[in-house]
Amino acid sequence: MRQILNLLLVSPFLFFQACKKNNTPPPAVTKYEMTFKKDGVKDTLLPYYCSIKPNSIVPSKTDFMLMAQSADQSIVFGIAIQVDGNINPGVYETVNGSGYYPVIADYFMNMGQITEKDYAIDNAPGKPCGNFKVTINYIDDKLIKGTFSCNYLYERTYDESIVITEGSFTAKRHN
Repeated sequence: MRQILNLLLVSPFLFFQACKKNNTPPPAVTKYEMTFKKDGVKDTLLPYYCSIKPNSIVPSKTDFMLMAQSADQSIVFGIAIQVDGNINPGVYETVNGSGYYPVIADYFMNMGQITEKDYAIDNAPGKPCGNFKVTINYIDDKLIKGTFSCNYLYERTYDESIVITEGSFTAKRHN
């Protein structure tokens, strides 16, 4: 009798478990964005182009290009890497003054305006050499993810610099 009672008590539980819908949420949609702190203030830009391709002039070199912009297109931030061979997950770094420039970055403010400013890897007077570091964490045929930071980017015309820290990006790969 006890076995029948246990079977009757367990049966509804097993029935409901078997009929229970899967509560696992659907996979999240990938959010393509570039986030960073500029002079300590958090900012987010939208990547509009990201690729890894052989260099068209020197096919033994490979180029990585990431371009992102603000919603109003007044800010454009570009990061480029060029290396011999392939670009794989790893660290890429430019230390200005070293003679080796695998990473180039340009941060444009007021894009297309008379007051446009172009902050780039450069050596500002009285400051240490400029440094820009990109870590590519993930690459596949549809997506590229990574992080970046610099000690400063310099704008020669206005003799100004900005510091970019805690940067990250998730970008759709264009082939």
